Amino acid sequence: MPITLITGPANAGKAELVMDAVRRHVAHGEEPLLVVPTRADAEQYLRELSGDGVAMGVRVERFAGLLGEAVRRGGIGGAVLGGAARERVLEALAARAGAPSAPGFVRALGEVLAELQVRRVTPARLSHALASWRTADGEAAHPAELGRLFADYSATLQRLGRVDAEQRAVRALDALRERPALWARTPVLFYGFDDLTRLQLDTIETLGRVVDADVTVSLTYEPGRTAFAGRARTFAELAPLAREHRQLDARADYYAPRSRTALSHLERSLFEPQGAHAGRVDPGDAVALLEGGGERAELELVAGEILALLSSGTAPQEIAVLARGGPGGTDLDLLQEVFAASAIPFELRRTRPFTDTAIGGALIGVLRCVPAPDGSEQGELADLLAWLRAPGLLRTPGVRAGGPTLADRLESSARRTGALSAAQARALWERRNWPLETIDRLLESQRRGPAALCERAARELYRLFCAPRRAGARVLGAGELEEAAALAAGRRALAELRELARVAPELAPATAAELARTLERVEIAGGDTGASAGGAAGGDRTSGAVAVLDPLALRARRVTAVFACGMQEGVFPARARPRPFLAEEERRRLAEVSGLTLGEHEDVLATERYLLYAAVSRPEQRLFLSWHVADDDGAVTSRSLFVDDVCDLFDDSLYQCRARRALGAVDEIPADAATRVAAPVDRTLHDERLLAELRDRPWSASSLERWIGCPMSWFVERMLRPDALEPDPEPLARGGLAHAALKDTLEGLRRETGSARITPATLARARALLVTALADNEAGQPLSVAPERAMAVRRRLHADLERYLEHAAAADSPLEPMSLELGFGFAAGDQRGEASDLPALELGGGVKLRGRIDRVDVSASGDAVVYDYKGSRAPAGARWIRDADLQVALYMRAVEQLLRLRAVGGFYQPLTGPDLRARGVLDGDAAIELDCVTPDVLEHAEVREIVAQAVASAIEVAAQAGRGELEARPHTCAFRGGCMYPTICRCER
Repeated sequence: MPITLITGPANAGKAELVMDAVRRHVAHGEEPLLVVPTRADAEQYLRELSGDGVAMGVRVERFAGLLGEAVRRGGIGGAVLGGAARERVLEALAARAGAPSAPGFVRALGEVLAELQVRRVTPARLSHALASWRTADGEAAHPAELGRLFADYSATLQRLGRVDAEQRAVRALDALRERPALWARTPVLFYGFDDLTRLQLDTIETLGRVVDADVTVSLTYEPGRTAFAGRARTFAELAPLAREHRQLDARADYYAPRSRTALSHLERSLFEPQGAHAGRVDPGDAVALLEGGGERAELELVAGEILALLSSGTAPQEIAVLARGGPGGTDLDLLQEVFAASAIPFELRRTRPFTDTAIGGALIGVLRCVPAPDGSEQGELADLLAWLRAPGLLRTPGVRAGGPTLADRLESSARRTGALSAAQARALWERRNWPLETIDRLLESQRRGPAALCERAARELYRLFCAPRRAGARVLGAGELEEAAALAAGRRALAELRELARVAPELAPATAAELARTLERVEIAGGDTGASAGGAAGGDRTSGAVAVLDPLALRARRVTAVFACGMQEGVFPARARPRPFLAEEERRRLAEVSGLTLGEHEDVLATERYLLYAAVSRPEQRLFLSWHVADDDGAVTSRSLFVDDVCDLFDDSLYQCRARRALGAVDEIPADAATRVAAPVDRTLHDERLLAELRDRPWSASSLERWIGCPMSWFVERMLRPDALEPDPEPLARGGLAHAALKDTLEGLRRETGSARITPATLARARALLVTALADNEAGQPLSVAPERAMAVRRRLHADLERYLEHAAAADSPLEPMSLELGFGFAAGDQRGEASDLPALELGGGVKLRGRIDRVDVSASGDAVVYDYKGSRAPAGARWIRDADLQVALYMRAVEQLLRLRAVGGFYQPLTGPDLRARGVLDGDAAIELDCVTPDVLEHAEVREIVAQAVASAIEVAAQAGRGELEARPHTCAFRGGCMYPTICRCER
């Protein structure tokens, strides 16, 4: 039987000839194999054959399916080393040889070894070739390392009694060569392959020339055309094998009548030297350009054009979006977001890392939390959280929907206390919740060996998958299929590793951390489905979804419209990448000195030109090319020169009429939206229970000040109270410790001397007491969660407080500190600490105030002065009301009403900074002499007016809260202006 080679341009009708040949074989009672590149192609052509009533007599397979059939017919038995086990073996061999064992190195090594085996190169032949190289050029360290690794790998497979996928395929083809009758002369037809690999060429030659089966190969190729230069090697290797070569001519009727002139001209002239002289035609609406200011803007243009096509009656499955993912390529997550927001039904198949799925990430996270065999800690907080946040793992019926989960609370506590390792976070969890026995069970399995560890990990993976589906017997939804694929891929990988551990324990992952690293390299073939997409995958003609594909995946199908996205320089065309093992020059030199040829030189530009040709020749009616002129951060990006090659074939209207969208552009506001936007946002609270709570709540001075700054911000911080995910800022932690240390220092001084007043005579003792107070209080109030910073912050605080003590001693105040950290209005169980003996302060109108006064100093005559410690900012009393600094003034009123003392002054006392003098107000009519700034000494009436205004402001704030008036005040919300919570408040400055 002959090998029939069919060549011609993309629009030559090769598919019709191949399908006619399939029908002819079926009519003759044969059962042909049709081999196509992708699963979506297989589904499409199988449906087409079903429509002709011949599907029962034909098999449609991908190339992997053809090899599987060859293995079956060739009778190739033996266990196969799976992908996960193979990578683990390569990693172990590389580590044993002192080579890098990073994932990139291991994967590159696997590719080179696969190439050697497909070419039937033995370790002995490779060693001989490398020896010839060394004889010619001296020692070649890198190739010599490859020779040792190949020999170790082959010996290891033999010792394990395993073969890898390439060995099995080669052995199957060799078996068919030795016994051609095993194939039974089944016809094989290849369609959609335009760049055949060495293994594919070997298969075609084996079936067509040795087995003598009827083989038909379709290849998109025309001799002498620049667009096909990247496929000339494939044609040159196939042509000598073919006994019949049918060369087809281009057919203009391939395209829809309205688009025929433009698209046919593009197909015939792209990259051709005479194309510029063949005349520039009107692109009409067949070819269009889309230019986005950023990548999001580009994808929004694409989405807009797709919506226009759908609204005009084009079926979603007749639209293909070509996008290259990966580094520098189109952000597929962003594409998915934009398409979903536009309600475009789409289907995107891409390979995802196992660790990116919920159950995969959870399993890897818990494996990282298992201590090493030597007891050393492994893993980080994020690893433990990845496991605990697995869907359904923590069932917390007491937690309200939408509220913080137990894992959320753990993260908040851990970050605030600096528990950033998995072991620290686990200890924090178990102090509040139940023991995490899964980690202990994995640790015990690790002690029993690699096989037990893999078995336990597989059970945990299954438990993670079942967790959200307990007591349910429902069919998996579309959004759950990826998790099912992750379960299958993970269990398959763990089974391979368990079998490897059984036959070669020294090569299997010995620890949970090693097993986690191995599982990180597992990949799953998942799919993202948007809007109402459903049905078969890949954008076939019945799925009802726009297909989002890599450009290589559309070579065997026709669609109505094609969008080629990301037409950026360096992306399309892609840049040449150096080979990870044996660069081009090394391979050339190896071939020269030994005759061993590994791979072929690839002209990347020629390959990319063909790929563009294949993409632009697929649509029957519409072609769109899109790019962006900047990334979403505003950095300039370059448009692909391929766009210019297309523009050269058409008149200037193509580029001049390109659709454009600016970076950060938003859709136009509907005409009737102007009134809605201009109308003020009603932020008033209306819930009566909440309003009653606001009217009855006791207020603190800081809460009142926060309301004056911005009621919306107050509502978020004081009512919603979101859990903080970061530790308290160091200045806040420093202030808390300073307050506690000064209180203990002054109380200790009072116990020893009978007075808490610091004088030159008691300064030395106060210093000693300060050291003890800092040490006693720091355990409960750490200065920093970073141990490397804690010592420096502690020394700075100690120095600042000592300086303050010296300042207080030099001032020699006549007042005696009577009350330290005086609380009022606190009930038992309050968050602010111990209950207070003093009741809340009644301000009037039912408004109550509670608080904690840092210090109340009293004169011999019973006059009181209030002190509030500050970091370095001490506002003057004349500015209190204007700047909403109400605290000291309100505390003066509290001292008068609760302690029955006459408050004649109030000061903010800085504890650091160049000037340690207190700032505030002092009644000039009182017989008290204090070392204070002259402007702070006011008339008696002025002091009373400031206190009265502070009380009135507090009453007004409480009244506003009682009415639910949540006004947004972005000018005073943050420290230097601006909204603190823009996503919640949504205010405009």
